[in-house]
Amino acid sequence: MSNAKKLESMLEFLCNDVYEALSDNLDKILEYSGPGKLAERLTGLLQLAIQDEGTLLKPVINASAINSVLTILRNGILTDSEVADSELLVSAELLKYSLHRFSFMEDYKQYLYGCNAEEFRKLLIQWEADNSWLGGAIYDGAVIEPFRLLVMIACDIKKTPALFQSYSKILLLTAKLILNANGIQKEDQTYFAQLSKGLSEIEAAICQDLDAEAEQRSTQESVGSEKTTSQITPEESLKQGLRELNALIGLDAVKAEVTRMANFLNIRQQRQEMGMPVASQTLHFVFTGNPGTGKTTVARIIAKILYGYQILKTPNFIEADRATMVGGYIGQTAIKTNEVIAKATDGVLFIDEAYTLAKSGGQDYGQEAIDTILKKMEDLRERLVVIVAGYPVEMAEFIESNPGLESRFSRYIVFEDYHVSDLCQIFELMCNANAYQLTPAARGNLAILLNRVFTDRDQNFGNARLVRNAYERTLGNHADRLAMSSEPITREALSTIEAVDLPFRIITGMTGLIDLSNSRWRVNCPHCENETNASLPLLGQIVKCNACGTRFRCPWWNLDPDTVPGLSGFELYERPSDLNGYDIQPEEATAQT
Repeated sequence: MSNAKKLESMLEFLCNDVYEALSDNLDKILEYSGPGKLAERLTGLLQLAIQDEGTLLKPVINASAINSVLTILRNGILTDSEVADSELLVSAELLKYSLHRFSFMEDYKQYLYGCNAEEFRKLLIQWEADNSWLGGAIYDGAVIEPFRLLVMIACDIKKTPALFQSYSKILLLTAKLILNANGIQKEDQTYFAQLSKGLSEIEAAICQDLDAEAEQRSTQESVGSEKTTSQITPEESLKQGLRELNALIGLDAVKAEVTRMANFLNIRQQRQEMGMPVASQTLHFVFTGNPGTGKTTVARIIAKILYGYQILKTPNFIEADRATMVGGYIGQTAIKTNEVIAKATDGVLFIDEAYTLAKSGGQDYGQEAIDTILKKMEDLRERLVVIVAGYPVEMAEFIESNPGLESRFSRYIVFEDYHVSDLCQIFELMCNANAYQLTPAARGNLAILLNRVFTDRDQNFGNARLVRNAYERTLGNHADRLAMSSEPITREALSTIEAVDLPFRIITGMTGLIDLSNSRWRVNCPHCENETNASLPLLGQIVKCNACGTRFRCPWWNLDPDTVPGLSGFELYERPSDLNGYDIQPEEATAQT
């Protein structure tokens, strides 16, 4: 096995193990942010990784892994203070099968299929100047050794140092290969010894911490051991909450309502700081909307914002449902509900499908849970925010069924179904997160498919969950197509989604792809709103406005149906913003006009 394949194999196993540990414990990850755990600058990266139920966790882990390899390669190359061509050549060859892990980083996509020695030099220079979380400019904002920190979190969750031992093997192998590239010098030996010693010391510290935790767990009180207390500061929590809110796809009305609340809390805080009286406000929410519209994600964001303005003492977020609160015999429900509320105190309690608590019928104890919640909302009115969520009709009936509920919930947020353009961008985000690229024909056909899905929707419309199902079926079709191909399978083929891979069968009457070679799409510049139209090859590509020079990605959901003969079931659902280009690019981005 070549060194490049060996490195990729080791990275694959370790990244998968780290992902398995972290993905099963998303609610615990933020315990490791801020001073007193690992590093403050890691907080933003962790927040990004866990948003939208961990959609970006895997690509963050993959990119972090390459960050560690690049760190070792850079340090190894510079041990003798000069960059030799042989070192660049070995580095480029070593990363031949692993650079796809940087697909999460938009600026590095040109290197995803490997690079030569000169291209690696450019990659290293670019990375060293990159002050984003996963860049190499650690003095300007990049996270210090993010993969090591993620591995250490995984070790703590799994209660074993084995993952860090695998991490050490990867780093030491990489160091050996790069140090051998130009002949071992005294400086190289010193560097390798220091690296090996440092990793051994960290491993020993992990083992010591795990042993200490094992002892502590045996003596902890049960309630105290379950309570989650994040050490993130209110200021950082507020920044993260607002940043995550703005990063959400679609949900314009929801963003506006949460921003309105944030503005109110901002003014309220300023009045408090100036010694002025502040009005008492009820901050309990009712979220209504179909599944997959981001209700849980927004509830988490609200918890961060409320903590940020110090309305609550912690960003603690506890998710509950009927099963976690309602018991099977008299007296059990009050106990279970009080336990859940105790965990949520000083934070947010989110109750999904809350209307199921009001089930009618003999020997149902849901009303006992409702009564317990209402009492605690009054007793803990300064320490607890309750958010209830569910389908619109059922939630309306639920609130109206009990005067106590109507009086305590004064803020209502309606989560509309994701629009066609939102569904398209969610699908694209999932592709980008896992190093898949959509061809223009795939984009055009996918937009038609999702338009039909949106047109035919009912109250059970799955929104983002439906898109995830469509995405997973697409990957299955893609794998089947490549497996049956008689042609050699290239890296490009492994990462390219063709139109034939799309799951057309989810729509009645759609049997396969549509020829869009002569079709046109409506486009507005997001800066000057200059109107134009685009042909198939430009969909999703970086384009440049002829009027103002702004560079952006060409939207691919605004099909002019008159340019597709015989198209049926397609309806125009255009909001003003849908016509605008998206993902505005920096000036230096290469663009088509």
